[in-house]
Amino acid sequence: MNRYPNSKGPIEYINGNPYQVVATFPITRVKDAKLIKDWLGCDTAFKSNRNNLYIFCNEIEEVQWEDVKNYI
Repeated sequence: MNRYPNSKGPIEYINGNPYQVVATFPITRVKDAKLIKDWLGCDTAFKSNRNNLYIFCNEIEEVQWEDVKNYI
């Protein structure tokens, strides 16, 4: 069981998308994943049967940007 301070958790790529991990808990200790997700204030929870863990995390959104040209 790991719980990380805000904005300090490791970054994991899940299904090709980056997520910052907030906490991990063994599946056997989680009775209501939605309640824990709300308590931690994160937007996503994954269940990893391979590792026997629930992974609670926040998605890292890609920044939309555009080149700015200097018109003088």
